[in-house]
Amino acid sequence: MLKKKEKDVLLKLIQKGRKTDKQIAKELDTTQPTVTRIRQKLEQEKYIIGYHASPNLKMIGLNIIIITFIQWTDYSKKEELIGFIKEIINNKNILCFARGNGLSGRTSVFISSHKDMKGYEDFIVDIKTKWGTYIKNTDQFISSIDNIFKGFDYSNVVSHILEDQ
Repeated sequence: MLKKKEKDVLLKLIQKGRKTDKQIAKELDTTQPTVTRIRQKLEQEKYIIGYHASPNLKMIGLNIIIITFIQWTDYSKKEELIGFIKEIINNKNILCFARGNGLSGRTSVFISSHKDMKGYEDFIVDIKTKWGTYIKNTDQFISSIDNIFKGFDYSNVVSHILEDQ
């Protein structure tokens, strides 16, 4: 369980990751060395697993986002399943990948972004060509970047959970 100051520093980093330890210290009315020590502890204990910018996808030329649901057919083929997972994880178009269960037996979901429909079509044909023997069904939800009204952002959920602890 995190102490109050640790939660406060984590919340500040989640809300505005570009803030310096000095800026956070000023906002929390504490010292910069205290914030630095807490941040390093949060990183070491894996409460923080990385820092990254959230780019405007349209500005960099990605115009569509696709949520793809698949159903893996044969879990006895473990090497193939591991190979598939590694390939999906390492695919540069994939934003998120998860295994689970739902939607009429679908067992995995991934979110990808592409410049255009041709890019997505090439991407999904490659996957189906290589892994189609093990994939029974696929379903997609396709959206233009212009129709995304709230992007993937877990900061509010994490803030809410931390504040309730």
